Amino acid sequence: MSVLADHRADPGDDAPAAPSVRADDDVAATAIDPVLDGATRIAPASDVDPGPAGLPGGALRPDQLRADFGAHFEAHYQRLVAQLYAITLNPAEAHDVVREAYSRAWRRWAEVGASADPTGWVRRVAVRSTMRSWRRTIARLAPGRRRGALVDGGEPRTRAALAALGRLPDAERRAVVLVDMAGVPVVEVAALEQVPPGTVAARLSRARRVVGDALTDVVPATPVSISPYGHGGHW
Repeated sequence: MSVLADHRADPGDDAPAAPSVRADDDVAATAIDPVLDGATRIAPASDVDPGPAGLPGGALRPDQLRADFGAHFEAHYQRLVAQLYAITLNPAEAHDVVREAYSRAWRRWAEVGASADPTGWVRRVAVRSTMRSWRRTIARLAPGRRRGALVDGGEPRTRAALAALGRLPDAERRAVVLVDMAGVPVVEVAALEQVPPGTVAARLSRARRVVGDALTDVVPATPVSISPYGHGGHW
């Protein structure tokens, strides 16, 4: 069973925005699942008007938009935070960037919610946010947000995976998390990173070796291996 398999994004699901979110940022947990144990709620602001009601062509009324957004948020927020946690190695930052991405999605939910991949939209916004230099600096300097604390305790395979991810350069870590954990195609990662697909493929290959070796040291791969990790393509 994959360590992070439960947090893979479902194909085609996309991002709900969060005008009001309750998330436990004061998390000392070290495994992916414990970080996300706290229930998360959403209460869309009543003064935000998602758009006109009763439009032809299947457009949703404001109350329907709020309900649709809230349901989407409840269904996908935790999985997106898990993916951003694996990228940032910082649970507080993961919550921050996903909440910000949901807030942006809410402001245009009539468009985002009707798109082919709303979850992918929110994920892209959140990942791009982690790539900004000012956020990386704040994450490094903010008290209680050190990466090293995230790999203490927890389930052995999760600890090994997080420790291996922490040894990777940022671009390689994004590649392996987005492709192998979130199921994002290499070409989409390349577009996000603004590099050729071959560059992403090379980063992915190096990252898979590091993570795969770390996981094999904890639990040897099964005789029939159909993925870089011996677990059907998932961690």
